[in-house]
Amino acid sequence: MSTRKIFVVGLLIVVSAFVVSGAPDVLSGAAEVKIVFSDWHLTEPHWEQALKEGIALFKVEEPKIDVTLDYVSYGEKEVKYITAIEAGAGPDVLHLHAYSGPLFMGKGYVLDLTDFIKAERPTFYGAPFEDAWFPTTLELMKKGDRYYALPGDFMAMILLYNTKLFKEAGLDPAKPPKTWREFLTYAKKLTRDRDGDGKIDTWGFGTVGKIDPGFELRFTPVLLSHGGDYLTPDNKCCALNTPAAKEAFKFWIELFTVHKVIPPGVTDMSPGKVREQMAAEKVAMKLSSGWGPPIIDKINPGLKAFEVLEAAPIPVKAGTDPKFRTTAWLSSWFINKNTKHPKEAWTLLKFITSKPMEEKWFMDARVLSARKDVSAPVFKYKDVKVTGYNELLNDKFAKVIAGDLERAKFVPQIVEWPKIIEAVNIAMQEGYIGKKDAMTALRDAYTKINEILSVYRAPGEKCPPF
Repeated sequence: MSTRKIFVVGLLIVVSAFVVSGAPDVLSGAAEVKIVFSDWHLTEPHWEQALKEGIALFKVEEPKIDVTLDYVSYGEKEVKYITAIEAGAGPDVLHLHAYSGPLFMGKGYVLDLTDFIKAERPTFYGAPFEDAWFPTTLELMKKGDRYYALPGDFMAMILLYNTKLFKEAGLDPAKPPKTWREFLTYAKKLTRDRDGDGKIDTWGFGTVGKIDPGFELRFTPVLLSHGGDYLTPDNKCCALNTPAAKEAFKFWIELFTVHKVIPPGVTDMSPGKVREQMAAEKVAMKLSSGWGPPIIDKINPGLKAFEVLEAAPIPVKAGTDPKFRTTAWLSSWFINKNTKHPKEAWTLLKFITSKPMEEKWFMDARVLSARKDVSAPVFKYKDVKVTGYNELLNDKFAKVIAGDLERAKFVPQIVEWPKIIEAVNIAMQEGYIGKKDAMTALRDAYTKINEILSVYRAPGEKCPPF
């Protein structure tokens, strides 16, 4: 029997036992150590079930370790963790977006994992333990030459679209838009009255317009695919004053204000609400990644999301071929510096990022892994040829996502990033509601961001004018 089959059989057995036990939040038993595991995914039903199953399997392998599940929302996790850690408490194992890493590492909130990593046995193909991950992701887990985290989910943002709505609008689902010019043409055709009452009830595109952490993932691909960026390479100045950045910003606002291919109420749209719009066939296209189809399918099983939805690379500005056309999502797993059980916390962290569990996370939530032996089509270590997880590599959504990882760029990994992207998010809202015209809103964000970045400039050193 294959390792995968053994894993599945074992999982079914332990999950059955877990369900019978009826313990929703604490997996208890004759344990010697209790640790707390915190993840925003626990607030998402399909992820909650997947994680409970995973922790149940961990309980079978490590019966002396009890795990309490700590629920936290995506938007509140950083504040909650910082407050708890500074008070000498907090969960033992925690999950964050990679761009939160510099803050948590810089403040000393998390444990140095280097000695744990170096003490691990080589992987099944003989490489050092840490070589199982894509180098670009592992590098972001470090401060200096020390490791403070292990990478988790690793995905590129892509265009998700409804083939049924494409056909109804006379568009070929096999030919998604390749440029933003084509995208606008498609979005206009997809914005229409489907029930014949004389009112528009379906729109071409849905996006996040609320002040929300999810905004970054939806606007960054547009900026990059136009040839723009947020900051200069040295992080000293804002780069939103370039013609490419201005064009991208204006284009995104005018999708709503001029072309009206985005539904009303965009400034109240969170990632969850946009998924609801797509599940209800109120929007035909959105920017998403691997997590999109399973969540949409959960919201409305009748849509048959895995059949009706398709994925395509992010469009680019016509006539250009930018080095980066999308952004990469990367999450990180940390251990709290306050943990009283570092060895046991490491055992759990290592388990949830193992190859079998990363394959499970894909099967349950369609997220790609930062592990090469899960997400890479093929790679070699010395004379050994290694391929990723077959079911991932043959999934129609994962193919597109994995295919764009080389064209995906990480957002700036600096502690000031949350304030920077919030300034852009606010500017976008101001443009949507007409509080400011697009260029005034962007100019004000540019000024604000340069003030934030002043810590990286020498006294008297100035940034170019807007």
